[in-house]
Amino acid sequence: MRRVVVDTDTGVDDALALMLLAADPEVEILAVISVFGNTTGERAADNARYVLDTCGRTDVPVYRGADVPIVQELRMNPGIHGEDGFGNTGLRPARSVPAEPRGVPILLDLVDRYEGEIDYLALGPQTNLAVALEAEPELLTRLRSTTIVGTLGPALYHDTAPWEDRRFRVSRDPNVSFDIDAARMVARHQGDVTWCGPYVTRQALVPEDFFLEIASTTGFAPAQLITEISRDYAGFYSRSYPQPEGRRVMGINDSMAVASLLHPELVTGAVMRPLETFLDEETGDRFLAGVHPVKDETRPIHRVIFDMDFDDVLERIGEVLRRPLPWR
Repeated sequence: MRRVVVDTDTGVDDALALMLLAADPEVEILAVISVFGNTTGERAADNARYVLDTCGRTDVPVYRGADVPIVQELRMNPGIHGEDGFGNTGLRPARSVPAEPRGVPILLDLVDRYEGEIDYLALGPQTNLAVALEAEPELLTRLRSTTIVGTLGPALYHDTAPWEDRRFRVSRDPNVSFDIDAARMVARHQGDVTWCGPYVTRQALVPEDFFLEIASTTGFAPAQLITEISRDYAGFYSRSYPQPEGRRVMGINDSMAVASLLHPELVTGAVMRPLETFLDEETGDRFLAGVHPVKDETRPIHRVIFDMDFDDVLERIGEVLRRPLPWR
């Protein structure tokens, strides 16, 4: 049994990632903690609650996490996931997630209880992790693993502008740039840390028809939820990455991180690198990328994924969405 804590700014792709975890009989979700990003921290918590309830997983607790970055001004992604993170559908759980208890103290209590057994999945900005590290600097070594959706991937040797890759046409790396101070703090700590950012996730743009077909033929609630909240999301990706004959596509970014954790054999390319901060002087945005180690390297070495078996990931997503409830 794999024990997991999920840190999420619950938008469309986060919802799909939560479903993959909720359906896996080998996964015990100890807690879901919200963070700002695709929507507000408060709404992200309610969205996570709605997804889990839709999947029949009322047993999984959801807690409020960070609502703002550590230092910089608050930025979010309303143009991609909608103001509510759910494509402006207005869907809300029967009961909102209360403001207390907060997620970070819950995380620290869980680490004390399950020392070395927790896999931490950060699907949004790394603010909660950074706040937890301030309280417990050894946190990353006390976790079994940490998987983060973020970084620009492995930079080329002596590359000074890794953000110029065409994969970043939609957004270069919002999970890091929305709280760069938090990301840099995580990058400075030792631990079993994997970064699975847009360099790899943007290689897998999935036809919207894939989800529409499953929802229409099965009528199952999780698949129907994904199609309902992803209409505008797919529109944004389709405009940003035009396809032949106008085919509509959408990203499944966070599901890649879940797949890399649950099925490591699906990772077909990864490197061990220290992380370095890059500044885009034109926009003022700062990013992280894995760089080549120098002689007598002293920075922490983390794993940076750059390729995966995308067909297999999509096959596993389809299997989950075609599975009738209950999943437990």
